[in-house]
Amino acid sequence: MKKKITIFGPHDRFNYGDLLFAIMLEYGLNKISPNTFDFTKSSLVEADFTEKGGFKTFSYKRLKKDINSRNIDTVIVAGGECLRADWNGLYSFINPIYFKIFRHPKIPVFFKKNKWVKFFLGGISDNPFLINKSDFEQNINVIYNSVGGGNNLSEKMLKKLNEANYLSFRESKSFQFVKENLAEKEVFLVPDSAIIMDDVYPKTDFLSSEKIPSEIKEILKKQYIFFQISKYKNDNKLGEIAQQLKSLAETKGVKIILCPIGTAKGHEDHIPLQQIHQSIKEHSILIKDVSIEIIMALIAYSQLYIGNSLHGIITAMSYKLPYIALNKKQIKIIYYMDSWAIDNLKEVQNIDDFLEKAQFCLENETLSSQINEKTIQQKDLYYSSLKRISNIILEK
Repeated sequence: MKKKITIFGPHDRFNYGDLLFAIMLEYGLNKISPNTFDFTKSSLVEADFTEKGGFKTFSYKRLKKDINSRNIDTVIVAGGECLRADWNGLYSFINPIYFKIFRHPKIPVFFKKNKWVKFFLGGISDNPFLINKSDFEQNINVIYNSVGGGNNLSEKMLKKLNEANYLSFRESKSFQFVKENLAEKEVFLVPDSAIIMDDVYPKTDFLSSEKIPSEIKEILKKQYIFFQISKYKNDNKLGEIAQQLKSLAETKGVKIILCPIGTAKGHEDHIPLQQIHQSIKEHSILIKDVSIEIIMALIAYSQLYIGNSLHGIITAMSYKLPYIALNKKQIKIIYYMDSWAIDNLKEVQNIDDFLEKAQFCLENETLSSQINEKTIQQKDLYYSSLKRISNIILEK
């Protein structure tokens, strides 16, 4: 009988990285142990992004029911900056009306910490992705797959982590902190699951894929830079961004592809990208209708990725092309780049000062081979982690 696994993560909103976790995990575990596991996906609420290259995900209430009725053997926390995430914040990314209320500056703090959302969604513990085994009636394996957000966790949170059957962190800050504070627990440093992307979606397949529209395939044949920025991470410097992109387009003879990676609340890349497009229309192409495959293909065939999306950067790493990370306020990107980026590209750039680094990337022909070498090492580490995860599940 196949072992029943649910991959638990924020798959209930269209955010590229959050959907990638489960896809990569399922592919990798099936590669390591073929015909051994039966997968479902779980989130806070039910959703279906199949038409966008994603999948159907079940609700947390359904997750609890399936665990308690012995329909699930193992919960794998999919990845991402998930450990501190609470019910209210996560629900605000799903429900547009609640987002406006929750994020409004005049709403008092006590409202943002109220517990009605948790109860409404069936939660017991304060942090849904920090699994508390006692929340369920049956014993289960709990596995953390290359998660982030583990630095400076409270003692209470560390106690819950200590109950896990397997702990892996995607960046060294979280890894070191948890390793030092759970001295008797085995902890692993493992890159984000998206690093195996080019195994799951080979670059050469995009040109023949029915999931890639013909107009996108035509773009793939051009010389272009892929650019993305979030509504909440652009520091109100869209003018400075546009000027740098215009300069790159004119001096390097490339198009600028403006493509949203996250369109859910809390990301909304499409809004600033539309404004940038208005400034540099003669040099840019704005992508409006996206899917997981379209985003991947456009990054894979670009000459350079520039943006503030961690999974945009990891996509570039997987397809061995140069990347520029933007916005030094993004701690999770700084930690990840310190852990896995090649030396020449580790430094996160300011929003209004990436032009020189972009020129360097476009002129340096050795970067691709350096990235490839680093990516091969990362993929080996990730597959080794999947072997350990598979063994833990099969031992029970």
